[in-house]
Amino acid sequence: MPPGPTGKVRADGAREKFLRGGTAIQELIEPMVTGKPYPIKGLICYGTGLFHTLPNVPRTKAALENLDFVMAVDVLPQDHLAWADVVLPEATYLERYDELWACAHKTPYIALREPAVEPYAQSKPAWWIVRELGMRLGLEDFFPWQSAEEYLNRRLSSLGLNLDKLRAQNGIAIQKGKPWLEDFEKENSTPFATESGKIELYSAALEKAKLKPLPEYEPTAEPPAGYVRLLYGRSRVHTFARTQNTPVLNEFCAENDLWINEAIAAKLGFKSGDRVLLENQDGARSGPIKVKATPRIRADAVYLVHGFGHDAAGLSRAHRRGASDAGLQTRYVLDPISGGAGLRVNFVKLVRSET
Repeated sequence: MPPGPTGKVRADGAREKFLRGGTAIQELIEPMVTGKPYPIKGLICYGTGLFHTLPNVPRTKAALENLDFVMAVDVLPQDHLAWADVVLPEATYLERYDELWACAHKTPYIALREPAVEPYAQSKPAWWIVRELGMRLGLEDFFPWQSAEEYLNRRLSSLGLNLDKLRAQNGIAIQKGKPWLEDFEKENSTPFATESGKIELYSAALEKAKLKPLPEYEPTAEPPAGYVRLLYGRSRVHTFARTQNTPVLNEFCAENDLWINEAIAAKLGFKSGDRVLLENQDGARSGPIKVKATPRIRADAVYLVHGFGHDAAGLSRAHRRGASDAGLQTRYVLDPISGGAGLRVNFVKLVRSET
């Protein structure tokens, strides 16, 4: 764990392995399952739909089964909440204060996000949850403020502002200044955190760490006979897998479609509007999903929008609508440097649905 008030850190390699910087959640699944390089026994999952974010859902479930304790904080009754020992319902963004939005754009500004309505039922904002847990752990020194308003006023005081003044300016404070890069030019410095101070295509830092200093192209496997590559992307209506149950957004886009090349669809005997199941190379299935035959996609691939195919019955509008790309991603390739997962390495075939 990171240093606490005593300044002590763990001596079993945890800090060296995971606390040098940001860690992708995919990297944590392996020690949860295998216990190597050391066992992970607990997880706090905040605002992350584990079964729609990570590839290989059965492996994620196996990892959760190995943990002694799982706490989930969310605004929705998502699939993974059934695997948590404790579920803390968070207030939505319309019901809470959030951190100040400070943007170093060409015209720098600070923006306020404050609640429009009171939190529903017993849901609480994240700052309240963290503070209450911290106080119970004896970490009072880290929370010298009693409310979000007090905290934000303290943050704004360095600029001669407070919440009342910011509200009088429609919640936005325009800051005097020049574009970000011009400030660096004036100081004769650089915004790039590299040894050379430049954008580095060849990374000396990676070379020192005995990693590849220059990216090398590695081709992906071709689809096996009878299969096409599974591609996925985002919707202009939805945010990840979080908004499919939101009434207004659900009206705009209630389920995803399967884009398939029209010539391939005709060859397979499918037309737009037909419902199919998708089965990947390892036998994982998802759907049913509606076919969208189109000339606007390659013949060796299909495409669907991410975030659908929820199994949680509490998501009444999104429950089992469309197909889940994550449920079909039983294979992935982890980048050894960043920990990011390459997911376009799965292949699917279309199976006619009876529904």
